[in-house]
Amino acid sequence: MKNINFFVYGSLREGFFNYDKYLDGKVSKKIDAQLNDMSLYHMPYKGYPAIIPGENTILGEIIVINKDDYEETMKAMDEMEGFISENNPENEYHKVLLEVENIETKEKQKCFVYFYNKDKDEKFDNEAVYVCHGNWKKHMLNK
Repeated sequence: MKNINFFVYGSLREGFFNYDKYLDGKVSKKIDAQLNDMSLYHMPYKGYPAIIPGENTILGEIIVINKDDYEETMKAMDEMEGFISENNPENEYHKVLLEVENIETKEKQKCFVYFYNKDKDEKFDNEAVYVCHGNWKKHMLNK
C-alpha cells in the first residue's frame, strides 16, 4: 500500500521547531502546495496555528516521508498533534484526508491534514488571530 503524504502549514514546515524535531532527515520531497476553502489562525497562547473551514487558501507544503521512516514518523506526528483517533472529540487536531494542490503543476492529491478541533479550545474565539493571507510561515517571519 502506498503511503499517504502530509500537507503541513505551520510548525511542521521547514525552518520551524517541529520540522526539526519530527521531520528533519525523514523527508524525501517537499512540494509547495495549497489547500482551499479553509481559514488560518495563529494561536499566540499556544504558539502555533490552526485551520478550520473557511473561504481562504492556505499555503504550505506536501511532505513525502521516506518509506522506512513513515510509520514511526506518522505515529510521532499524531501524538504531537494530539490526534487520538478518527472523529474523537478529545483530539486537539483531527487528521483528515483533503485534496491539496501542487502550486507548480496544479495537480491535486489527497493528503493527510491536521485540522483544528476548536470545540475543545475555550480561548479560540476570543484570542486566536486570523491570518487572512493564509501563510503562517510569512506571518511568523514578519512579526
